Amino acid sequence: MKNEVWKDFFSEDYLGFSEVILHQERTNFEVKQLKSLIPKEGASILDLGCGQGRISIPLANEGYKIVGLDASPALLDAAVKRAKEGKSKVKFINEDMRNLSFENEFDVIINMGTAFGYIESSDEEKEILSKVFSALKPNGVFIQETENRELKLKNSLGKVWHEMGGVPVFSDRRFDVNTGRWEEKISWFADGVFKEKILNVRLYAATELISLHKEAGFRYTSLFGGFDFSPLDMNSERLLLVSEKPGESM
Repeated sequence: MKNEVWKDFFSEDYLGFSEVILHQERTNFEVKQLKSLIPKEGASILDLGCGQGRISIPLANEGYKIVGLDASPALLDAAVKRAKEGKSKVKFINEDMRNLSFENEFDVIINMGTAFGYIESSDEEKEILSKVFSALKPNGVFIQETENRELKLKNSLGKVWHEMGGVPVFSDRRFDVNTGRWEEKISWFADGVFKEKILNVRLYAATELISLHKEAGFRYTSLFGGFDFSPLDMNSERLLLVSEKPGESM
C-alpha cells in the first residue's frame, strides 16, 4: 500500500494532542454509555481503530473479552504499555483494518473517535464494512461513532489558532465538496522545532453511513447525536450509529 497521509498523522505527536480532546472524563462517559449498548456481560468485542487503548482497556477492566486493532505502531505501543501497567487483559493487533479476516467472531465491534474515513478509496471503505459484517456473530452489533459533518462544516472551517495541551497550534481547515474530504494542516513548535501534520478524512453524512451499513448487510437500528443518545440534528456534537447483523434464518 502506498504511503497514505494518515500513516504519518497517527504518530507519537498525535498521542499528546489527542488526549486533550479524548480526555479521561469523555472516555469515562463513553465507556459507561457503551455498556448500555452491549447486549451481554462478558461479550467479545473488537475495538476497530483502537488507538492507544483508551476504550479497549477500560472495557477489558469491566470484564469484556477485548481485541484492539490499529494500524499505527506508535499508538499500539502506547496501548500495550498502558494495558501492562494496569494489568488489563487486551489482545492488541497491529493491522490495517482493510485486512480484517475474522469470521463470526465477535458479539460487538466498535469504531470510535472518528476512526474511519482516512482511506482515499471509497470502495476500500465499503469493503471494510463488509469485513466488519463478516467478523460479527449473527445478531452482533456494530457501533460507529464519528464526526457530525453538518456541525463541523458550519463551525470549524478556515484558519484558526487554538491551544492543545498548553501548546499554541495553527490549523488551516478546508473541505472538498466533490470528494467529501476534510483536510486540516496543523502546525506548531515543539522545543523550538517547527512541526506540521496533515489530517485528511472523509466526513460522511448520516444518510451516507446508513446506506453503507445497509449495503454491507446490516440492519440499521439507531442513530444518535452522540453518546448522550440525543436525536441527531445540525448542532449535535457527534454522530453515533448502531447497526445489527441479522440472525441466521431458521
